[in-house]
Amino acid sequence: MIVLENPLLEDPVEDEASDVEEMEIVGALKSGKISEGAIKTISHVNNVPKLKERLEAIQKKLPWIESLDVTVDLKVPTEEMKAIISDNFKQEMLFYKQSQIGTQQSIARLKNMGIATKRPEDFFAEMVKSDEHMKRVKEKLISKQLTLERTEKVTKMRKMKKLGKKVQQEVLKKRAEEKKQMMENVKKIRKGKAEAEEVDNFDIDTEHEASGSQKKEINRKRKAKDSKYGFGGKKKMAKKNTTESYKDVSSFSSRIHSKPKRSAKNDKRKGKPQRPGKSKRANMKSKARNK
Repeated sequence: MIVLENPLLEDPVEDEASDVEEMEIVGALKSGKISEGAIKTISHVNNVPKLKERLEAIQKKLPWIESLDVTVDLKVPTEEMKAIISDNFKQEMLFYKQSQIGTQQSIARLKNMGIATKRPEDFFAEMVKSDEHMKRVKEKLISKQLTLERTEKVTKMRKMKKLGKKVQQEVLKKRAEEKKQMMENVKKIRKGKAEAEEVDNFDIDTEHEASGSQKKEINRKRKAKDSKYGFGGKKKMAKKNTTESYKDVSSFSSRIHSKPKRSAKNDKRKGKPQRPGKSKRANMKSKARNK
């Protein structure tokens, strides 16, 4: 069996992965794919001085403000650490406490250095994206929102339409049933087969029907208009003279019907004189030019 030597570990590491790897090597040896000389024992060496030397070579000596590294030692007891290893929630709480303590130490150190840790109220941060780009983004978001609202509205209207049709069908069905029941009750009452309870339930407003059967009296204005303009009947030739109307002269008045027609000579009304006609005005103009 191949054993990986590791000076940092007290016992050799043997797990399922190594067992699988060993089986693969044995299978390769039997099949002749690899030779025994090709297999080498790998050993890990922990050369601390060389590691420190390499660390100093790559390490940059920068001020603390550039790295902001903080080391926090919580000093957890061994028994408690064993319980934390098998509990994920306790591990997360330990990380949370460690981060909290480190943040508090860093803020205190920054305040001692005179460095502000909070953003001022009047701080203006320039956006990475331009105003035109953000305007397009805003328009796209608004269009999406409007489309979503329109879709929801159409869906709601469809549901309401279906519900309205359903309600309308139920109402029409109920009315048809009530009408059918009423007609059956009427038939029973007419034939005298209805029981006393059915007759009581079938209400008929006889007073209203009796009052509605009586004709209302027509007022005087209505009578006068009917006598003057007529009320239905024939409308054509209504004003044509008859023999009786021709001989009837009772409505003739000499005061009204004997006035002479007005003319330009007899017209004594005040105001501007009447304008002469077109031909008369043309003659007047020609006479004025000849002079």
